[in-house]
Amino acid sequence: MAQNGQVKSAIPPGSQKPGDESKRADQQMNHSDHKQASAFANRLLQKFRSGFRSITHVFMITATLHFVSPETWATEEVPTDQKTVQLEISSGDATSKIEGHILVEAQDGGILLEERNGRIRQLTPAMIVSRTKTDVAFSRMSADELGADLLNQVPAGFEIFPTDHYVICSNSSEEYVEFCGKLLERVYREYFEFTKEQGLVVVEPKAPLPIIILQSEADFKEFAAKQHPETSFENTPGYYSIRENQTLLIDLTRDRSLRSSSAIRKRLAEQPLQVATMVHESVHQLAFNSGLQVRMADNPVWFSEGLALYFEPIVPRSSTLWTRPGIVNARHHTEFAKRTESGQPEIAFRNLLQTDQTFLDNNTVAIAYAESWALTSYLFRQHKDGMTKYLTNLSRRKPLVRITAEERIQEFEAAFEKSPDEIERAAVSYVRRLRIPK
Repeated sequence: MAQNGQVKSAIPPGSQKPGDESKRADQQMNHSDHKQASAFANRLLQKFRSGFRSITHVFMITATLHFVSPETWATEEVPTDQKTVQLEISSGDATSKIEGHILVEAQDGGILLEERNGRIRQLTPAMIVSRTKTDVAFSRMSADELGADLLNQVPAGFEIFPTDHYVICSNSSEEYVEFCGKLLERVYREYFEFTKEQGLVVVEPKAPLPIIILQSEADFKEFAAKQHPETSFENTPGYYSIRENQTLLIDLTRDRSLRSSSAIRKRLAEQPLQVATMVHESVHQLAFNSGLQVRMADNPVWFSEGLALYFEPIVPRSSTLWTRPGIVNARHHTEFAKRTESGQPEIAFRNLLQTDQTFLDNNTVAIAYAESWALTSYLFRQHKDGMTKYLTNLSRRKPLVRITAEERIQEFEAAFEKSPDEIERAAVSYVRRLRIPK
């Protein structure tokens, strides 16, 4: 629902389910969740502040804040019937009521809770004032409910634009949001077609996915800082927040006067990397909402980024500036070819697989990106069965459970029946021979 009582439609949606008005999210409670972050996450944040500003860092921060002391979060079995739990939680002098279903329950009484809008909260025992079990099956918000919830999170001047699979909340022009909606829906269709062709077991989200598009960079930074106050968002055109389950994007035209799709397309075609970011972040959101990856689990960054990079390249001649995954990524192919002239990658694939630290070092982040794209491209093209085994195992990971470096290597070798060194030699030769489309 829009603030004026009308719902705009970016693309004629399918059937929309009615829903009740949702309550305003308590931002203060949201911030308090961060205080439970581990020393590891705090060190990661400090490194981000002083280091390379990239989408990878934003993604990793939103993905890593949840890792806390393994002693505290030694988990108990959680019922799989997904009944709704109602809680009253506190932070300082403030209290609020929330409801959702429990993803993880700790031995000390702390819980990891998913709310109906998709947000995940990490709650310590001290934050839980009361807890009531119900017999109501958990369900995600309908499009109407999600739209109302999003409007409660943004300032005045935003409207809701539903599509078949997304609820877009934006203060940009209707024409710009319509263009973005068409692009997002095309990525959605191609994502599920691709996973089907790869033999991957995924499921389409049962509820629409939230997208927030902010008209100005100032609007974007202000809103992003409320979600993740520990981070800087300089030179960041968008990101997917694992915790909030939202994709945030900047209006790349920054111009509400553009009223034709051709004018908008022309302006966006001048910013290929920024348009690629829209695709990149939407793929993260799809992967974590289709069962391919598990939110709050220990997901290897090489694959998370490699998958998004595999989808990323734009096609300037297309009406939506994008057509399908698997097009050779010119930026990262060039970087990879340059860094592997000796026949060996600068970062051994074994190191890329067993740790995410290369994505946090200014000296290695560029090649970590390129190698992640190269490895993912090679495996999808040349080891389809192994990739299916590997990703099936990845989809079974549990929230808040760390995977050791040794376990990462063992999983990889079990799936592909080759060592990382053997895969590395074949991948370098194969990827260097790929041709960038003209």
